[in-house]
Amino acid sequence: MIKSIISCIIISFLMINFCNSIKINGDGQQQQQQQQINLENSLPSFPYDQAVAEIFVQFSYAAYCNGPDIQNWNCTTCKNLPGFNIVSAIFNVTTNTQAFVGYTNNQVIVSFRGSMDVETIYPPYPQAKVHDGFYRGWASVSSQVRTSIDTALAKCGSDCKEIWVVGHSLGAALATLCVAEVQGWYTLPTYSYTYGSPRVGDSIFVGYFNQIHKNNYRVVNQHDLVPHVPMEGLLDYHHVPTEVYYPTNTTYIVCNDSGEDPICSDSVIGLSIYDHLHYFGIPCCCK
Repeated sequence: MIKSIISCIIISFLMINFCNSIKINGDGQQQQQQQQINLENSLPSFPYDQAVAEIFVQFSYAAYCNGPDIQNWNCTTCKNLPGFNIVSAIFNVTTNTQAFVGYTNNQVIVSFRGSMDVETIYPPYPQAKVHDGFYRGWASVSSQVRTSIDTALAKCGSDCKEIWVVGHSLGAALATLCVAEVQGWYTLPTYSYTYGSPRVGDSIFVGYFNQIHKNNYRVVNQHDLVPHVPMEGLLDYHHVPTEVYYPTNTTYIVCNDSGEDPICSDSVIGLSIYDHLHYFGIPCCCK
């Protein structure tokens, strides 16, 4: 069922964006609109850690569980993550967007499940454009997420010293938009791990993201097909850095800071739904 839904989403997504990416000039020639921006970025200030990434992928998978089970923290995936203090399970029926916020040890954690149209202006930085469906999904829950983080910080007190934002698949796209704003809401350091993320916005958005949030690892598993949509260059879509590419389940490359390292996932044709649903060999989603 999940495989069928993902296949339909990706096919529809590609067709919609292809039709909206082409401009016909007076001579009948097809031209793509491109904008150039300096994409230089510094690598994250903390080292990539697979053990940590495996924990956060399970927090990402837990966002697929039923809202009441998340709120009670008794879903099957939740049981793999003892000691987590749930604050809020968040759901917006209009955009079908789900997230949760809680804390454990010294971390506040925000995790997203995703929802999948064309680009829209990105309000925090109007020169940039991002995927319309992703932004509407994030905007529909942003106030609840902020309130929940405030509550988590109040309950956690001085023990909480950092905020982590995570997500898988379309939830990874929402996490990217979330962390771009969360890093400006608080003085605490903010970090993010995402898994199997599609491209979220254009190169101007990526340039803006690079300036405000360098502590991001975007993990890609082998031939996962989702990170290859929308196609690079289509409507000027570009990945945010820093990619961590797994050519196998057990080996990885921390890629360069461009977001589109040609020796990483851009070097392969990504057609695998299986790889999208099995990061680190752990089956997605709410298990």
